[in-house]
Amino acid sequence: MTYLRSNPIKTVVLTVAVSLILALGTMAQSFSESLLTTENAYNPMPSPDGKYIAFVRVGWGESTVTSFGRSSLVSDVKVMNVGGMAKTRTLAKDYFISGWTPDSIHLVCYRDWNYALVSTEGNQTVVGRIPNVSDRYMPTEWVAYSPFLETIVWSRPTESQWAIEAPGRMVVKQMVSGGKRVVSSPDGRYLAVFGENSETELRVYDFRLESWIDFGRMSIHPDKDWSYIQPDWNPWFADSSRLVFLRDSTLVITVPDGTQKTEIKIDGPAGLPVPSPDGKSIAYITFEPSPKQARPDLQFWGGTTIMVVPTSGESRPLTVTLKNPDEVYDLKWMNSDALVFDRIADDVFYQHARIWRAAVPR
Repeated sequence: MTYLRSNPIKTVVLTVAVSLILALGTMAQSFSESLLTTENAYNPMPSPDGKYIAFVRVGWGESTVTSFGRSSLVSDVKVMNVGGMAKTRTLAKDYFISGWTPDSIHLVCYRDWNYALVSTEGNQTVVGRIPNVSDRYMPTEWVAYSPFLETIVWSRPTESQWAIEAPGRMVVKQMVSGGKRVVSSPDGRYLAVFGENSETELRVYDFRLESWIDFGRMSIHPDKDWSYIQPDWNPWFADSSRLVFLRDSTLVITVPDGTQKTEIKIDGPAGLPVPSPDGKSIAYITFEPSPKQARPDLQFWGGTTIMVVPTSGESRPLTVTLKNPDEVYDLKWMNSDALVFDRIADDVFYQHARIWRAAVPR
């Protein structure tokens, strides 16, 4: 210490050198990213068997009738090998995706109240449309697959309360309150039900006990317009034993009946928490908003970084990617050592969206 105090110039040089070494060491240890496809695309979704990544090609105004409404949004379901760019195939046009069937044979597709199970060969089965008895109670267009019922399900408002339905039948007649999205646990026993806004309520239905658990307020993504093009978020652990969600600046990991919880404090605006396949880690996104280029009066939720934290909460979060100016709409685990995600630039009409892969250091 005496030497450093008596040599201020050397102190500055030494401090800078140590900072650079630490920074370079962190970069070398933590950041490994690769572009998976040059298609304008978002919502990457790995198949359960790990062979494919489904995604949605996005754009605007390719139809003969172009407008500024969502009717001009391009949304074509495609699939590629997990290796990336070599092969991509269009499976269905004018659909969004909400998941795979457990056998990795079909994708769950929907848009504008139409739905279908689409195979990796592009064949459509279980094609249908969500019923709507009144414009006053407009149903969500979102659908999901229930392994317990072995069919597609959705949430729909009625004159008295909300209900969960499947093709041709009522599944759950009454819900305490509405939630547009229904996401099944991998084993099919539970349904997580929540809204599409940045702030929503989370409830879980237990098929075996025929009962509801209310988890209260949570957030999915800080961008209030996140759900406009129907990206995806799934809170379930792979073994269905737990689910994770974000409330304020806290990750909440809970068992489905709410009797056991772990809370992990995190810093800054965040969203899209997802558990790793082995259940040992949670990945999430942090955001640094800035004024939109075309509308400075609105916020663009870019400045994104992927973080990973152990589910035990016993160590600090690990930074997995460099901070990027683009916004992330979707985040998934490919396996316990890699993540797949999209990046969408601050351009009107989703003109630049790409799908990336990042390694998770161990």
